[in-house]
Amino acid sequence: ELHFREPALAGKLKSVVAKGRLTVVTPSKEWYQNASMIIVAIDSADRKTWKMKLAAFERMAEWIGCHERHRPAIVVLKSTNILGFSRIFRALLDKAQHGRSVQLVVNPEFLREGTAYEDTARPWRVVIGADDTKARQRIVRFYRNMYPKSIPIVAIDCESAELIKLGANLYLSHRLAFVHEMAEYANGRRLDFTAIQQALSLDPRVGAEYFDPGLGFGGSCLPKDCYLINSKEAGSKFDFLTADTALKINERVLTNLVAALQHRLGKLKNKKIAILGAAFKPECDDTRGSQAVKLALMLRRRGASVSIHDPYLKHSEKIITGNLPLEHDLNQTLSGAHAIIIGTAHQGFRGLQPKKVAEHVKTRLVADRFRILNQNNWEKYGFEFM
Repeated sequence: ELHFREPALAGKLKSVVAKGRLTVVTPSKEWYQNASMIIVAIDSADRKTWKMKLAAFERMAEWIGCHERHRPAIVVLKSTNILGFSRIFRALLDKAQHGRSVQLVVNPEFLREGTAYEDTARPWRVVIGADDTKARQRIVRFYRNMYPKSIPIVAIDCESAELIKLGANLYLSHRLAFVHEMAEYANGRRLDFTAIQQALSLDPRVGAEYFDPGLGFGGSCLPKDCYLINSKEAGSKFDFLTADTALKINERVLTNLVAALQHRLGKLKNKKIAILGAAFKPECDDTRGSQAVKLALMLRRRGASVSIHDPYLKHSEKIITGNLPLEHDLNQTLSGAHAIIIGTAHQGFRGLQPKKVAEHVKTRLVADRFRILNQNNWEKYGFEFM
C-alpha cells in the first residue's frame, strides 16, 4: 500500500502488484548482476548540511560493479545531484572490479507531487544525459518505445542534463520568490495585489502558472536544489546568485509575518496561534520543507502556543520536524486562538464559515497569504486580515 498521498499512483501500484509485474526485494548483488538497466533513485542530499549522501552511492556503485556481467548494463541516475556528480559516480563505478563495463546515463525526473503518475505517463519532456554515445542511443530508444513522438526528448551530455534539472527548479524558485516579494510590498501598502498579479500574468512572457503567493516555497525539491546548485563538492567555483536571492526572500516572508503578529498581538509568549495546514502544498500530506512548519517552529521559539490542523495528516500524531503535535479536531485547533494562519491552501479551508469560527477564537485575527478566504465576508463578522 502506498504510504503517502498520490491519488493516481495508489491504484496503479495495486494493479501492477496484483499482476505480478512489480517485485519488491531486499538489495542483492545478483539482482544488480543480471539487470540490463539499473535506475538509481535514492535520496541524495543531507537536509541539515546540504552535502551529498555519498556513502549510499559508494555502496550502490560497489553492488553494481562487484560481479562480471552477463549482459551490457546501463545505470540511470534519477536522483537529483550536484552539478558534476555524474563524474563522481562514474569514478565510484570504475573503482569496482567490473564497474568499467557499466554505462552511465543521467535521466532527471520532473514530477509534481499530487500529479506524479500523470507527469511520468505524459511528461513535458524527457532529458537524457550521457557522455557515451551508445548509452545515450539505448536510452533514447527505450523512451521512444514508451512515449509518443509528440513528447520531446533532449539528449545531451551528463552535466548539461544535471544543469537542466537544477536550473528548472532554480527558475521556479526565483519566480515564486519574485511574486512573494511583489506581494509583500503591495500588502504593506494596502495595494490591490490581486489586480497587480492579474495584470502581470496577462503578459504572455510572464504568464499565470506558478505565480501565486503564499508563505513562500517549500517541499523536498525547490529549497534543496537552490542549495545543491551552489555546491562546491564537485569543484565548481561558480555562484548562482539567483539561488541565494530566492532563499533569502523565502525566509523573509516568514520573518515579516512573525513581525506582523508581534506588532498586532504584542509579545507572543502564551499567545495561541492556530495554523491551518502543515503540508508544503495543497492536497498533499508531505511536510518536508514546509513553510508552515518552519513558521510554527519560529512562533514556538518566541513562546507562542501553536496548534496545527491538517486534514491530510489524520494518520499522524505529530510532525517529526520539531516534534510538533497535530490537532485533528478543527474546533479544538481554533479554540481560544489569538490568531489564525492559513498554512496550506487546501481546498477544504475555503469552506470555513466565519460565523462558526468566531465562536471559538479569542481574537478575530487572520493571516491568509494565499487569499483563499473571502475577506469581505469574514470582515462582516469582525475578522481583521493582516
